[in-house]
Amino acid sequence: MIFWFDAVTAKEPLLFNAIAKELEELGHEVIFTCRNYDYVASLFFLLDLDVEILGKHGGGTLFGKLMAGNERISLLAKYINQLGAKPDYHISFSSPESIRVAFGLGIPAITINDSPHAKAVGKLTIPLSKYLVYSSCIDQNKWIKLGATQEQLQPYDGIDEVAWLRDFKPNEEVLDILGLHRDDNYIVGRPEESSAAYMLDRNMADRTFLDEILNEIFKEYDGRAIIFPRYESQRNYLKKKFKNRIIVPPRAVDTLSLYYYSDLCITGGATMAREAAALGTPSISYYPKPLDVLEYISNIGIPLYNEYTIESAIRRAKELIDKTEYKSAIRSKTKQILTELESPITKILTLLEE
Repeated sequence: MIFWFDAVTAKEPLLFNAIAKELEELGHEVIFTCRNYDYVASLFFLLDLDVEILGKHGGGTLFGKLMAGNERISLLAKYINQLGAKPDYHISFSSPESIRVAFGLGIPAITINDSPHAKAVGKLTIPLSKYLVYSSCIDQNKWIKLGATQEQLQPYDGIDEVAWLRDFKPNEEVLDILGLHRDDNYIVGRPEESSAAYMLDRNMADRTFLDEILNEIFKEYDGRAIIFPRYESQRNYLKKKFKNRIIVPPRAVDTLSLYYYSDLCITGGATMAREAAALGTPSISYYPKPLDVLEYISNIGIPLYNEYTIESAIRRAKELIDKTEYKSAIRSKTKQILTELESPITKILTLLEE
């Protein structure tokens, strides 16, 4: 069988690569597409994977998102239609454009999603999918409100990160690439998704709350910060303000190893905090509302802290940086917890057997 993966955010190349490896070992063929956004394409290159880059992000307006989405649907449809053989399945993390193309071309879609708060994306993708694979910590009624049926719902008892972190081994090479040494102190940071549909009412496209947090941390912390902006405006704003106190990688790097050697990870979203915490590095998400998977990860003992205000995020960051000597014990505990969680790959392979 042929499996077509489409990635739209930086989390997905790692997840899809892990799934694809399992499928290829079973004798299946895989195809990757992505959009030109953030570190997505360069992550595929880092993983040494062939990917077709089609379309771009629509920016911070609903009209821009609509027009970019329409253009991307056209590009994806033409690309998939000209393939020698039509894919047997499409897999995405709720990619509206690729799922619309899969539906239109009669390709069954397996959608992975852990973000019921992204309602617009959910409504555009879930009703057109054959299966919805999600962490069982999310109440199924949240999916039903977005158009899911009982037949589509496919929960698994774990988190996405298990797919690519369970057998992870850190590599110090990433430190050399960024001009760091093993004994350097640094934290990893990522601004909030200021141009996402669910954030457009916050008017933060040209700056980020992360600068307020860094400003306070740097008053007491003598290390640096490795920052992964989502947009050029965020990059320019932070570089201008903090200059040499921060490092902004120009392309994708081995972020997993970077988390592993860091003192702290702090993000306005979820993915980086989840990954870093699952590796045993204390992490903070300052996303302003409770998110199911973040709450679940925190509750089972993985070192992820959900702080809903900038003030509480600053307090927590200072507290965690002062306790870095406990990282070894935290890491050992976290590794054990990870072995007890289910991977979404297990669920997907089970579905393909039906």
